[in-house]
Amino acid sequence: MNSLTTTLMGLDKEILLTLNAFGGGNNNLWDLANNSLFRGFPLFFSIPALWFSSDQPERRGRMLAGLLAVCLATMLSVWSQFHIAVHTRPILDLAIPLDTVIPRTPWDRTNSFPSDTATLFFGLAAVIFVEKRLVGFFCFVWVAALVAIPRVVVGLHYPSDIIGSFVLGPAIVFIFTALPYPRGLFERALTWFQGRLYIVHALLFIFLAESFDLFPSLQALGKVFARLLHA
Repeated sequence: MNSLTTTLMGLDKEILLTLNAFGGGNNNLWDLANNSLFRGFPLFFSIPALWFSSDQPERRGRMLAGLLAVCLATMLSVWSQFHIAVHTRPILDLAIPLDTVIPRTPWDRTNSFPSDTATLFFGLAAVIFVEKRLVGFFCFVWVAALVAIPRVVVGLHYPSDIIGSFVLGPAIVFIFTALPYPRGLFERALTWFQGRLYIVHALLFIFLAESFDLFPSLQALGKVFARLLHA
């Protein structure tokens, strides 16, 4: 381990402890940051509003490409936590003196890089940013303040986990919305479903309902399939 890596790890831990001392034991702060409606309202209001504000297939195709990118980025972040050992989740490292409202009990993912929650929300903010810059910028700030930073405060993540999420989620969204193939594919699909858009709207509703609380049903199904594969 070189001196630069050691310095960055030390800075990571120092910022973590500073933020944790600010409000790691504050139940009200965590209850607000962990409230699905409060933390997600600007995003889950803006996405349907943008979708229904215009029936242009270009916008809707671009948004669908962005939402697909959000799914892939979130899956990649979860996969990384299981398979790439960057560092142990702070709350599981009993050598770190944390003041936290979260029980320091075992998790199924001991690695915390990058934050899957922050990846999802930063990705959704990027989808909005592509369509409406000012609204998207507000959503980025909201996610940072109400979703990302509180997860460092209570010790669920290091600051570097959040930085990784901030890069991963939006980067994949910007790539998918800029490339002609996924966007064009969705545009053609919308043309095919022109007389049956209620099917697209129903699927969009299911996606938003699941992503609103971090895909709980998909996570549960994934665990079931994993148990079946190892049975």
